[in-house]
Amino acid sequence: MVFSEGLEAVIIPQGYMGLYNLVSMDSGSLARLTPEVLDSIDISKAGSFSGNSRVKISKIEDPNKYERIHQGLEKHEIDAIIVAGGDDTGSVAVNLAQNGLKIVHAPKTMDFDLQPYSVGVDSSVNSIKEKLTELKTTNLSHNRIGILQVFGRYVGHTAVIGGIGGSADCILIPEVVPDFDIVYQHMIDTLTMRINHSITSSGYYMIITAEAMKGDSEKHTLNEKGYIIDISKEPDSFGHYPLSGAAELIQDELKRRLNE
Repeated sequence: MVFSEGLEAVIIPQGYMGLYNLVSMDSGSLARLTPEVLDSIDISKAGSFSGNSRVKISKIEDPNKYERIHQGLEKHEIDAIIVAGGDDTGSVAVNLAQNGLKIVHAPKTMDFDLQPYSVGVDSSVNSIKEKLTELKTTNLSHNRIGILQVFGRYVGHTAVIGGIGGSADCILIPEVVPDFDIVYQHMIDTLTMRINHSITSSGYYMIITAEAMKGDSEKHTLNEKGYIIDISKEPDSFGHYPLSGAAELIQDELKRRLNE
């Protein structure tokens, strides 16, 4: 993409890993943002056109890693970088800026955990609304209780907005520790009411939850923030263990009460 000032924009493929390996790439590896390339990008599709990677540059075991990145940028005559991503992406951008790179972070995360608005939020909450609506119909057909777990990491914004948009019966978020006795009673009352008022004796109950949930340290393994994690899996390059499914915890709590 050529601007009036004579600047040109290119895509470095595969995120920060691509940036680190830029010095070994030929010019054909970089996608130049011509009008034709821009026209081929479908904004309605999920995912990243340029690819991505979960890489924390500071943890790469190469004492010359920052010099290597500078050399790659010089090779391809790239003067500055714009990165799009969430908080982990932003933390790497800060580190690169501290090591002499001209870099700007554009907030882009479906988690909605950075600031009042980020690219990706609209598609996230609209997708949640659509899936929630579809699941309600399926659950009604089978007299089921459904639990939908959505993105958000440590915040419940997408669960709340998507849950309200899709008329969830119960919305659980990381910021509030749930009282499962209240959730259970509301579930029983709502499901019973729907079955009793249905000419086909059909009912459903739909719970939406963010992926993080506070736990009991005697029953669960918690991270430093007090959220349940799965230590049977490897942490990512940023040191995050996977959050252990909030949906499974909710299911266990409600099943236990149903069987009492």
